[in-house]
Amino acid sequence: MKLIDFWREESVRFDAILFDIDGTLVYGPQPIPGAAEFLALLRRDGTPFFFLTNDGDHTRRQKSGFLNRAGIEAAESEVISCLSVLPELARRRGWDRGTLFQVGRVGDTGGLKLERDLAGLKQCCGVLMGEGNYDWRTSWEALTGFFRRHPDRPFIVPNPDTCWPNAVTGGIGIGAGGQARCIRLLLHEMGTDIEPIYLGKPCAAIYDFAAEQLGMAERSRILCIGDSLASDIRGANNSGMYSGLVLTGITSREQAEQARGEYRPRLVFESV
Repeated sequence: MKLIDFWREESVRFDAILFDIDGTLVYGPQPIPGAAEFLALLRRDGTPFFFLTNDGDHTRRQKSGFLNRAGIEAAESEVISCLSVLPELARRRGWDRGTLFQVGRVGDTGGLKLERDLAGLKQCCGVLMGEGNYDWRTSWEALTGFFRRHPDRPFIVPNPDTCWPNAVTGGIGIGAGGQARCIRLLLHEMGTDIEPIYLGKPCAAIYDFAAEQLGMAERSRILCIGDSLASDIRGANNSGMYSGLVLTGITSREQAEQARGEYRPRLVFESV
């Protein structure tokens, strides 16, 4: 069954939808068939929704532009990225009073002070792990030294993903989460233990932020649609939202049927 067919019969059960993007609505630059039609239906009916993404190295404007170029209507205000959580979290924890060292490329940070030059690392109050191409070896060596001296300073990792499928090359990209865990392991072997602060799916921060933006207390009436058991489904289940898997991305039907516990989707669809 497709999600749109299910929705026409069962929409009364839900008040809002959170969509993953890659593998759910688009694959690379191409739209998933039926995605634009389903979003048009939601707009016509006045059903609130957001696009939820772990893409932390593009701005919300860039991400919405990418969707629009793929034929998926999207406003900047409808995009919630793993970085959307950061400005308020930084204010609550006092990070906005200092400077964060930025590794790689990041999107919207709400005006936080960032340092990109390794010469300024030692004055920073913490580290913000971005993505994209950068001199990883030099950066990792500097970060290892920084956290050995300051293990109490925050290591902020907006995107927890270990890796991601590159639709352009057909290969695998190493995500910010995977890189952060490599650095954490290096430090552990040197006798220093740190705990990265993750913001994106499947962690609670991004779901709490989305629920606040929707203004909805009854989380079980928020349907979360995505293609990843480890990210989308686990995050939705642990946040108390209703999980739905689409088989147009990285998960096969066999994998979905074998999933257990927090990884098991409550609904499975062939596509949107």
